[in-house]
Amino acid sequence: MKLICTLVVHIIALVAVAALVPVMALAQEPEPADWSGTAEVSFVSTSGNTDTRTLGVGGEIVYRPTDWSGLAKIAFIESEADDVVNARSFSALLQVSRGLSPRLEAYGRVGYLKDTFAGIDDRISSDGGISYAIAPTGQHSLTTLIGFGFTREVRVGADDLSLVTANATLQYSWALSETSALTDETAATADMRNAGGWRFTNDVGLTAGLNGIFSLRFSQKLTYLNEPVPGFRQADVVVKAALVASF
Repeated sequence: MKLICTLVVHIIALVAVAALVPVMALAQEPEPADWSGTAEVSFVSTSGNTDTRTLGVGGEIVYRPTDWSGLAKIAFIESEADDVVNARSFSALLQVSRGLSPRLEAYGRVGYLKDTFAGIDDRISSDGGISYAIAPTGQHSLTTLIGFGFTREVRVGADDLSLVTANATLQYSWALSETSALTDETAATADMRNAGGWRFTNDVGLTAGLNGIFSLRFSQKLTYLNEPVPGFRQADVVVKAALVASF
C-alpha cells in the first residue's frame, strides 16, 4: 500500500509539472503529431554484483505534438544460471517536455526501477527542471538537463531511503554516417540531505544501421551507488549487443 501511495504521489507530481510549465514560446501554427520509437532484443553480459549471461528486451516511444513532447521507455533483463532465475531488472520512464525556445525546454518525469542485481526491490523517482541544447543540430549534438526531485527506494534487507535530489544529465550524439551514430548519456544524482548518498550512471552506445528498419547497437552502461545496499558492490556494468527495430 505504501508503494502504491508513493507511485500515485510521483505521478501527480509529473502531471503538476506538465500543467505548470509556462507558455513562453511564440504561438505557432499546429503541425502534425510525430510518432517514432524503437524495440530491441539483446544478449547481455554483466559484471559487478553478478557475473552471468542473460537476455534483455526494451523499447521506447517518442511523441511530438507541436511544442510538446512525450517519451516512454522500458527495459527488462532476466538472468539465469543452471536453469534458475537468479536476478531481474525492470526499469520504466515517462517524461513530458514543453519547448520554451528553439534550444530551451522544461521537463517533468517519473521513473521506476526494480533491480535485484543491486539489491533494489523498488525505486520510484520524480523530478522536473529545464534542458538546454548546447549543440542542437549538425553532426554533433549536446544537451544538458538540470532539475530537482524526490526518490523513494526500497532496499533488500536494509532500511528504505527517501531522497530529495538534485539531478544533472548530459546527452551527446555523434552522427558518424547516415546509418550509424555514437551516443553517450551521463547522469549524476545528489542527495540534498546526505552528502554521501550520490549516484552516477553512464550509458555509451554505438548504433550501425543494417537497412531502413533494423540496426545493431552495442552499448555499455555503468551504474554507481556511492552508498550501495549492504552486501552489494558499488558498481554494476551491463554490456549489450542488441538488434533494434525502428518505426
